[in-house]
Amino acid sequence: MSERSGKVLLGLVLLLIGGLVLLDQIGIDGGDLLGVLIPGLIMLYGARKVMGSSGSRFSGVLIFLFGFLMLIGKLHLLFHAVLAIGVIYLGFRLLRQRDVPDHPVPTVWERQWAQRVLREDDALDRWEQSVTKRQQP
Repeated sequence: MSERSGKVLLGLVLLLIGGLVLLDQIGIDGGDLLGVLIPGLIMLYGARKVMGSSGSRFSGVLIFLFGFLMLIGKLHLLFHAVLAIGVIYLGFRLLRQRDVPDHPVPTVWERQWAQRVLREDDALDRWEQSVTKRQQP
């Protein structure tokens, strides 16, 4: 969406809000109109993202779906589905963590370092034993 079309959309929204406030002041309820207009504008924006060359088609479909569910009054289904997916994912992660060993497996370089240290320790032990044998009468 170009900068000009964004300004036009913002201008239209401001005109609409101002008109609804004015209608409300003279006693005409604009809530029903607003309940259809806002989801319609959201759906229109999502459809433009799907059909346009710029932007992601997937996000456009999600925006359109959000507006459609808002229009038919079933927006709670989307939030419940997202909540259910989140709970399932959390349960999966908790179950999967049990498979992780208590102590992490050392990396290759850590094992090589430990082997070198043990070899040096063995050499020192042999030297110490030879020194103690020489010192004994």
